[in-house]
Amino acid sequence: MKYLGIDYGEKRIGLAVSDLTNTIATSYKYIINNKSKLANLNNIVKELNISHIVIGLPLLLNGQKGEKAVIVEEFAKNLANEVGANIEIIFEDERLTTVSAERILLEGDVSRKKRKGKIDALAATLILQKHLDRF
Repeated sequence: MKYLGIDYGEKRIGLAVSDLTNTIATSYKYIINNKSKLANLNNIVKELNISHIVIGLPLLLNGQKGEKAVIVEEFAKNLANEVGANIEIIFEDERLTTVSAERILLEGDVSRKKRKGKIDALAATLILQKHLDRF
């Protein structure tokens, strides 16, 4: 049983997966946020034998839910309907994860063009690792 981490974005959805011991999160890939995103995610859940999905919830800096958090919660509700009740969906505070991911890529001297594709999956990795570290 593995965890899938999700960083939901308007254009791309970053994905990360846990190892079999649910100790280490690894960047997986990103998918385009389009009409087939739920079906694509359902296929990934089945293919990777995912038991839990951790979705980053973009809270405001004061901890309150803003417009983006409401959009993510709606996405999570639709995803739950797609993958079925046997997959647990968990929210994880994702404040500043994209900023952290950007900083990591900049420090690694990753070009702007390559960062664009990697930042979403790296943000998902940070979200998932934060969750896994608590257990």
